[in-house]
Amino acid sequence: MPRISLAIDIHANKDRVWEVVSDLEHEYNYWYGTKQVRTVSTKGNEIDREIIQAFRDHVTVQKAILSPKDSIEIRYLKGLTEGVKTMSIETLNEEDQRLNVFWDIHYTGVYRLLTPLIKSHTVSGTTHALKRIKEACEAGNIGTTEDQKCRVSNNNISIHRKNNMDSISPSEESFGFYLPQ
Repeated sequence: MPRISLAIDIHANKDRVWEVVSDLEHEYNYWYGTKQVRTVSTKGNEIDREIIQAFRDHVTVQKAILSPKDSIEIRYLKGLTEGVKTMSIETLNEEDQRLNVFWDIHYTGVYRLLTPLIKSHTVSGTTHALKRIKEACEAGNIGTTEDQKCRVSNNNISIHRKNNMDSISPSEESFGFYLPQ
């Protein structure tokens, strides 16, 4: 079962970061693996929804649980991916936050055989999503424009894992690779 843990430091207050990450109706602006979002029902801080994944238009049933200004747990209940993605905001100081993303998932059906390949794709997609979220938070705009996407890809943005080592290389604990020294 893949476990992926990545994070990025964002120069913005907690309210701003929460405003961006909790806009689940528009998450496809950051998470390009999500093509479309449809909210089925909302009850308090729980949202039942379906997403269409960019890969082969797979439909995934999810439950999102929001803990305001702290974390979002997205449970992948039925579809190509099953398990949990958790995004949490860690305050470093008043104007700096760390956005942590942790995946504990597995792939279903024949895709289970492609776990190493899909896992690598998930790491890459998460890394790019974190960069787009950082850009949106720091620019003060929700969503990204084509111009912002270009600037993000050309910036040298530092990504940190939970253990505070600054590398986007997979950790040996999570992925079976070693970090460069």
